[in-house]
Amino acid sequence: MLSTVARAFEVLSLFTPTESSWGASSVALRLGLPKSSAHDLLRSLYDLGMLERQTGGQYRLGLGLLTLTHSVCAGRPWLAASRQAIAALAEASGEVVHLSVLQDGALLHLEDAHPNCGYGEDLGLPSPGLASMSVPPQCSAMGKAMLSALPWSEVQALIRRQGLPGLTVNSISTPDELQTELERIRQQGYAYDVEEAFPGVCCIAVPVHGEDGRVQAAISMSMKADRFYAGKAVHRAQLLEAVARLEAAIRRTPVPRIQATA
Repeated sequence: MLSTVARAFEVLSLFTPTESSWGASSVALRLGLPKSSAHDLLRSLYDLGMLERQTGGQYRLGLGLLTLTHSVCAGRPWLAASRQAIAALAEASGEVVHLSVLQDGALLHLEDAHPNCGYGEDLGLPSPGLASMSVPPQCSAMGKAMLSALPWSEVQALIRRQGLPGLTVNSISTPDELQTELERIRQQGYAYDVEEAFPGVCCIAVPVHGEDGRVQAAISMSMKADRFYAGKAVHRAQLLEAVARLEAAIRRTPVPRIQATA
């Protein structure tokens, strides 16, 4: 039963804004399943209202998922506010902004916002949902920002379970290096990904604290390396101020002003 539920979740996770339609053949190929099994999974999800059937044997996400979405948002007041915050930040900064959470040691992408200037397409990244699920947390600014909120003993347990796989020559590869990096992030309040997940792409991330003061998510800005090196102080200040405003809105407290520094 558990394996069936896991497979159904894998199928649903395939649907992204850039790959919004899937059929049995393509699902079978992507997940390494017999076509008959992929067809059964798609049909079961359709019967439950999770998928809608299109012409040509294709499926897309169904409106039934909106019920679950509303339930998720109702119990997390920071979520709706975060979605508004990343849209505003994308326009103000001119860079792509992401919202993610750390779930069972994996980086889970929730949403991203693109500016009207067209940046984002030039990053050459895979689909955000698939990219975030496949990026080890220590290789990303968002992942490191959220790991920094955990006790070191929990991070060590995560390392024992899944290791420290690297994606580029800049990726963190040892526990000592990660511990030092997380302590730095805790002190300064933000994290960098300097071409640690994808060559030529850099990120800045800040953790988002909920009403109870605990880190709930992280917001990051992704950009080409040349734009990062030229303007990281300004972008960092924009991100810190946006998160400060978001957290103040969640707590309904005054907003501190963040100044850009070198």
